[in-house]
Amino acid sequence: MSSPHFLQPPAPIAAGEQSFPFHRLMRRNHDYRWWRPLAFAGTGLGFFVALFIVVMLIIFVVALVNPANWAADPNGAPDSLLTEADLDMTSPIDFTITMASLIIMIPAVYLAYLLLGSKPVGQLISVAGRLRWRWFAMALGTSSLLFAAYFALSFGLTAAGVGGQPDMAAVQGPADPLFFALLVILLTPFQCAAEELVFRGALMQIIGSWLKHPLFAILLPVPLFTFGHLYDVYGRLDVTAFAIAAGYLTWRTGGLEAAMAMHIINNTFLFLLGAMGQVDLNATSSGPMSLLFSVLFTALLTFALVKLSSKNDVARTAGPIPPMTRPPLLQPWPMAQPVPHPRQAYWAPPMDPSAPQAQSPYPQDYPPSPGHSSTPPADPAHGAPENHDR
Repeated sequence: MSSPHFLQPPAPIAAGEQSFPFHRLMRRNHDYRWWRPLAFAGTGLGFFVALFIVVMLIIFVVALVNPANWAADPNGAPDSLLTEADLDMTSPIDFTITMASLIIMIPAVYLAYLLLGSKPVGQLISVAGRLRWRWFAMALGTSSLLFAAYFALSFGLTAAGVGGQPDMAAVQGPADPLFFALLVILLTPFQCAAEELVFRGALMQIIGSWLKHPLFAILLPVPLFTFGHLYDVYGRLDVTAFAIAAGYLTWRTGGLEAAMAMHIINNTFLFLLGAMGQVDLNATSSGPMSLLFSVLFTALLTFALVKLSSKNDVARTAGPIPPMTRPPLLQPWPMAQPVPHPRQAYWAPPMDPSAPQAQSPYPQDYPPSPGHSSTPPADPAHGAPENHDR
C-alpha cells in the first residue's frame, strides 16, 4: 500500500509569476529544476546525431542502389555526388539531403521535450499547448499576400535597373522544374518548422528558464541561426534581421505560428522561383540595396502580424498550473474519518457505530449449559500468559 507521507513536495513556482510568456514556459511546471534545460538540450542533440546517422545511411544506400548516381565514366568512378563537397541546391538529391538533415530536428527536439520539457509537450509550440490552427492560417495568408507583393516589386525594380546586379548572368535552374517544385512544396514547410522549433522554440525556452527578460531569449539564439547560413556579410545581416523578427513574433504572439508562417512563405517562394530559373539557389552573395529592401519588408511584415494578433486577441501568456493534490490513502474498503473503532484495522470492512452491540456472546433464547460461565473468557493478550504445555 502506498502512502502520501512518502511523496516529495512539489517544487515551488517562481516567486511572483502568475502568468508565463512563451520563453518562460519551462518554469511553469511544478517539477522544474535548474538542470532540466541542460538535460533537455543534451538529449535533443543526442537524438539529432542518431537520426542524422540513420538518415544519411539510408540516403547513401539508395544512392548505391540507383545506378544513375554512379559511374559517369567507364572506369566506374563515382560522380560529383560523392566527390564534390559543395551542394548543388538545384539538384533534387542534394536538395533532399539538405532538407532531410534539417527536418530530423523535429522528432529529435520533440522526443527530448517529451522526456524533459514542460507538460503538455505542445507548450513547445505555443502557450495554448498546441498549434493554434486558425491563427496559423491567418499568419500564412497575410505572409503570402505581402511576400507576393514584395517579390513583384523586387522584380519590377530589378527590371528597371534599381538594386539589380550589374552583370545579370543566366541563372541555371533544375533539370526537371516540375519535380523540383513538388519537392519544394513537400519538404520546405517541415524544414522551416524544424528550424523554428529549435531556434525559436527550444532555445528560447531554455534561455528563458534561467533569464526572465525576453531580450535574452530573443537575441542569444540569433548567432547560432545566423552562422548556420553560408552567406556573405550582407546575407548574414539579412538572416540576423529575420531571426530577431521571428524571435520577437514568437514572444509577442505567445507561440511559433507567426514565425513559422513567415519562414515557410519566404523559403517556399524563393525555392519555387529558383525552380522557374528566376533566382539562383546556389548564390551566397548579396548587396546593400537587397539588404535594405529585405530588412524593411521584414519589419513591415512583423508589424502587420503583430497588429493582426492583437486584433484577434491571440493569447500571449499561460496561467499557472493548479497545485498538485496529494493522492488519497489506498484501501480496499471505504472508511469514515475519524475511525469509529480505533482498534479496527484499516483494511477491515467498516462498522456502523449506530448498530446495536451484542451484550453477551450467547443468544438470549439459549442460556449457557451448566458448568459454563455466562461471560466470555478473558483475552490472553490482556491477562495471564497462556500455557501451551500439553
